[in-house]
Amino acid sequence: MCGIAGLLGRSPGGFAERVRPHLDHRGPDDSGLWRDVSACLVQTRLAILDLSAAGHQPMKAACGRWWLVFNGEIYNHQELRQGLLQAGVRFHGNGDTEVLLAWMIRYGIEGLRDLRGMYAFCLYDTQERRALLARDPHGIKPLYYWRGPSGELAFASELRALLASDLMPRRLDQAALAGFLSAGSVAEPSTLVEGVFRLPAGAVAQWHTGSLQVHPFGPLPESLPAPRGDWTQAGAVALARSALEDSVSAHMVSDVRVGLFLSGGLDSAAILALAPRGLHTFTIGFDDAGAAGFDESEPAAQISSHFGGEHTLLTLSAGQARDWLPEFLASQDQPSLDGYNTWCVSRLAHGQGLKVALSGLGGDELFGGYPSFRVVPRLRRWRRRLGPAGPVGAAVMRFGPGGHQHRRQRLADLLESPASMARAYRCVRSLFTLREVNQLLTHWGLQSGSAGADPALQEPPSGSDRDAVAWLEGSRYLRNQLLPDSDVMAMAAALELRLPFVDARLQTALAPIPASLRLAPGKGLLQQAVPELPEWFRQRPKQGFRFPFQLWLDDPSSRLTLRLPDTPAGLDLAPWYRRWSLMVLEQWLRQHLAIELPLS
Repeated sequence: MCGIAGLLGRSPGGFAERVRPHLDHRGPDDSGLWRDVSACLVQTRLAILDLSAAGHQPMKAACGRWWLVFNGEIYNHQELRQGLLQAGVRFHGNGDTEVLLAWMIRYGIEGLRDLRGMYAFCLYDTQERRALLARDPHGIKPLYYWRGPSGELAFASELRALLASDLMPRRLDQAALAGFLSAGSVAEPSTLVEGVFRLPAGAVAQWHTGSLQVHPFGPLPESLPAPRGDWTQAGAVALARSALEDSVSAHMVSDVRVGLFLSGGLDSAAILALAPRGLHTFTIGFDDAGAAGFDESEPAAQISSHFGGEHTLLTLSAGQARDWLPEFLASQDQPSLDGYNTWCVSRLAHGQGLKVALSGLGGDELFGGYPSFRVVPRLRRWRRRLGPAGPVGAAVMRFGPGGHQHRRQRLADLLESPASMARAYRCVRSLFTLREVNQLLTHWGLQSGSAGADPALQEPPSGSDRDAVAWLEGSRYLRNQLLPDSDVMAMAAALELRLPFVDARLQTALAPIPASLRLAPGKGLLQQAVPELPEWFRQRPKQGFRFPFQLWLDDPSSRLTLRLPDTPAGLDLAPWYRRWSLMVLEQWLRQHLAIELPLS
């Protein structure tokens, strides 16, 4: 696990010296640099596999032609190593970086299909002045890039590090800003900086003396073919159990201790049940008045004890949350309405000496755990039944009396449009409606008129309603918000976060199971696949890993060190996530793009 960066196609100058300090938190154990007259590769290392100097990067091939910088883990590196040994390749160390280098030299892009893990890397050919950059199929590990006016290419693990190079102008991408206000995150491949992009999940970028081609190297995990054949409940459970055991086992590969972020929910508890006994578990609880509904510390401690875990609890107060905010904000790579929970629990694990932790992230998308699996199809059916009367209903929703204005605005947005799963999903997940986004941008003087087409309106592939929601949650919420937040906030504490549910091999194994079984209500397939979970735990209502932001933001005594930008009259800011996202955005724009939003 590392931070990587590079500059190709021009004299590196002081690139490494400007960028590397902004990657040090991702790899405090070691750092490396290679450069010549027209290229530069930078790496900071968090040593997880092969702790010796044999894992140092940038790593050079034995022949001296190729160099590699790599961020992530290849969980099946021992399997790949055996194939390479049989082909006559010799190794000096025991880590995955050396295997990845030899594998990619031998097999090129086709070899990406055989990698199991999370990764972002650059393989550079010094002889032909070519580079291949790649990102894992789910996009767990980030990679940002900028192509200069003369064809040069700069890349880095974090946007902030790339900006520190001072190569690109710091101009706001207005379409990306509109997307953030709509969804609460910036959808790839865009960033809030014009001309800087995130390499898409499951994609490769091929660069050669100024030419850049970006394309996918295989189908994305959420877009696998529809299932075929007859399935029994018992057959689905047996397959799910085998695939889950395989994924958890693969994610335990490490030369250092591995911990687990443990909520009171099913996903992390299932990982605990399938992992070796004695895992160090971490939970955050709350003792502020009114926060009892968010506190899962007691059931988390009980389930950890049940499976022989070593448990550590952090009880977080509003005062402590306020005091930590400046550090959290300094860790944000791009603004998001999420991430603080991961930042806090990663800090807790790091304080206990851990470098690696597992998380149950992705279980809801894989097994149908979100309310959206029920609500989104229901909203689309409702819109269809209204038919041509939809716009009339929208006017009633938008201008009629009643509370919960933010909900009425989202419903009005849905009613004004044709019925579709994507629009129904946007109604459930949106931060602000497109009308409200345009009002905000115009009010701030950043844009007048329409924000343009919404990229989130791409319809899912054909399939069942539950399949469609799984595709939308995986390609929108998971990819653009949960995964980027998890990476940057864990790495802010020099912690590698591993996600057994976000595994391409696991998803491929489960894809043939029909949605009626795989995405059954209450995550029934997961529950049946892990019968070790005690009955008292199974019967607990789903809560999710949430923080009491509404209480903190509504309490005048717990003032937060954030500034709320001014908003148009009538914009509903009652929900905490609307205020929080605007305050986080204001801070990020001011710090990174020198844009001052008007304050309320």
